Amino acid sequence: MGFRYIGNKSRLIEHIVSAVRSLLPSGGIVADPMCGTATVSGGLADAGYSVTAADELTFAVLHARVRLLLAEAPPFAALGGYLEVLKELNSVRPRQQLFFREYSSAGHPSNGARPRAYFSSENAQRIDAIRATIGHWRDEGMLGDLESDLLHHDLIMAANRSANVAGTYGYYRSSWNTAALKPLILLPTEFKGGSGHEVTQGRAEDTVSELEADVVYLDPPYTKRQYAGNYHILETLAVGDEPEPVGMGGLRDWYGQYSNFCSRRMVRTAFETVLERVQAEWVLLSYSEDGLVPPEEMKSLLGQFGKVERRDLRLARFRSNGGQKAPVTEHLYSVCLG
Repeated sequence: MGFRYIGNKSRLIEHIVSAVRSLLPSGGIVADPMCGTATVSGGLADAGYSVTAADELTFAVLHARVRLLLAEAPPFAALGGYLEVLKELNSVRPRQQLFFREYSSAGHPSNGARPRAYFSSENAQRIDAIRATIGHWRDEGMLGDLESDLLHHDLIMAANRSANVAGTYGYYRSSWNTAALKPLILLPTEFKGGSGHEVTQGRAEDTVSELEADVVYLDPPYTKRQYAGNYHILETLAVGDEPEPVGMGGLRDWYGQYSNFCSRRMVRTAFETVLERVQAEWVLLSYSEDGLVPPEEMKSLLGQFGKVERRDLRLARFRSNGGQKAPVTEHLYSVCLG
């Protein structure tokens, strides 16, 4: 499930799973309360763990539900099956609604901003038509919860492939990338989920006390860049609402999803709150050397809650513009809370 996403752990998944194995045999329960695109949750499920995933962002929860809960396509009994549904959605008549008006090169934003070239005119109209069709099916009782989640997930993945962005959605590119000029197409998802997993929604400070597990894996934001703002378009696709975009970039109102982990002033308090509420013997934390909390301060902070060990992993630095990637060190901290 490829995804342009700050902090995506796809390059580290083998190391993270190995670190969990050193703490807990397969078959145990791992909580992932900041699951993002569910890359780590999925890898842990593949390794034989029962996973409880959570996130505050709706689009992240959709990814986790599809990745963890679906071993095969839902029936789509009222619509002739999954592949027939995708075929119909890929052939719907274009519409000019929110995405065409606010996020296309031919749009006319309601706040008077210049057209926002996140999507080509054709692809924005396809997004509007697909959104409307899914919404109609849901209103008519033709989709169950997981069926609706899957279709919104598929639309998010298609939009992500076709978006004219450098990596995040804080703003669009000034010139068109090749993928953005290709037709937006929904592709079938490959299912790898199964039983024994759970997915919930909420911020980690609130959900972690409810997630009983053997190991809690923490993957918090580590810079000042807020995920809710940088991925506002994907959140709109997941929620299925009609927000009033603001500013030149057309962001939705995301401040209710502000993360204290992205605040230099609040980040230490956020860590302390989560660690005080963990219901597990072990915490495994992934955190970059570039994080708001420097490595030695992090070790001292974690040491207030238990015995700390750290392993260092060297990897290429994330660059949203695809430029030269200098190496960076990712730290994996294990904390025994017993």
